[in-house]
Amino acid sequence: MTIYRFVVIFTLTLAISCNKDVRLAEEPHPFPVFDDPVVKPKGRAIGKTVSAEIGPNGGVLWYGDVVRLEIPPGAVNEQTTFGIQPIGNTFDETSVNPAFRLFPEHIHFNKPVEISFLYSPDAGGNPITRIVAFQREDGVWCGSSTEHNSSQRRLIVETTHFSDWVWFDLISLRKDKESIGAGETVNLKLLEQILGELMPVNHIDSVPLAAMDDIGSSKDITVSEWKILSGPGSLSSKINSHLLLGDAIYTAPETVHEVTDVEIQVELESKSGYISDRSAPNGRRKLGKLVLLTTVRLLPENFVQLKLGGVVQDLSQIENDAKLVNGSIYVRLGGQNAPISLTLQYFGTIPGGYPGGSAIGEAAVYFAEVVGGERSFFNNFYRTCENDHIYNGRATLTAIDEYIQGSFSGQIFPVNVQNCEVPEPKAVELNFKIKQN
Repeated sequence: MTIYRFVVIFTLTLAISCNKDVRLAEEPHPFPVFDDPVVKPKGRAIGKTVSAEIGPNGGVLWYGDVVRLEIPPGAVNEQTTFGIQPIGNTFDETSVNPAFRLFPEHIHFNKPVEISFLYSPDAGGNPITRIVAFQREDGVWCGSSTEHNSSQRRLIVETTHFSDWVWFDLISLRKDKESIGAGETVNLKLLEQILGELMPVNHIDSVPLAAMDDIGSSKDITVSEWKILSGPGSLSSKINSHLLLGDAIYTAPETVHEVTDVEIQVELESKSGYISDRSAPNGRRKLGKLVLLTTVRLLPENFVQLKLGGVVQDLSQIENDAKLVNGSIYVRLGGQNAPISLTLQYFGTIPGGYPGGSAIGEAAVYFAEVVGGERSFFNNFYRTCENDHIYNGRATLTAIDEYIQGSFSGQIFPVNVQNCEVPEPKAVELNFKIKQN
């Protein structure tokens, strides 16, 4: 049997059913797709649940200024506990955006509930390519028809069931390093989301999702220009696996005297691609010409930057060291009596990604700060009532040579919280390049 690779990733109405409550399409799908849907694990809780009792009259529930649920009158027949809980993003482990578990699960609402995701203006990517996905019980993530309200920076979907939900970009510009030193390089790559296996049927709703792939699978996209908008260094484009200029290499200058952000841009166009969007003309949000941006940070020889609770601090001048001990790498900032101290332990010595944990190939963070004369302690994990350790965040190890370079991004939780709820976390980002001792 002949198998076709038909990957129009943006035509979200042309896909096999993921659920039964998305508005159906009217157009048939002419070809099957051979890529299998990707099965991912369920995300772990990384924050407290926000909840409210909402009855037959309807109501609204917010999680900060990030997620909003609007329950219309008649959606439920009795008082029901609705909840929103942040969880680890298993759809894209490299993303800084958390996913969210919505409650109640395993019930069918009488009327569609509206879910809104609000994204930050500095979220990166291009909002035109943005879509919301949910996770089925079998672990497959499915893209849904998504309304984009650009003035309010909102992504809106309707559903009659709850599960785990997240938003993502169908087209994204990825880089293998966030920061580099003098003379070093960063590999840049345009990726697109591939659909899962489809079947030719005449009534089709939402889309099971497979893996990310090099841009150009859909044969609908052209890449026209890569360029540096600001900052020093050089940039050269490369042909990818689909014979498009979908890759590039940025090279830093031979000397870097201070921290410098280099902004890089790439232009591309999809002539016929679109996303199902009820607010767009004819229900189609056309992609057209797109501009994607990314930033590469140039670092001097010794650099430590900590972002805690949204506040960026340059800690390059405080006491710090990085060393290899018994198969682990330890990065330490601040002394025992310093206002801020942090230890990042990599359980391994191989460059790459290290998810939060205490096993080989994972990473743990231990943090302390003095507030109001008292020292408070935090870790990138919390203990459940059953005394299980629930880890969070992701570390990267970029280089192990004269200098050890890497990062950590995630949440840290207060130590010794005396209840069974998930403790209130702090968001933390660490980027460093420290001479090895």
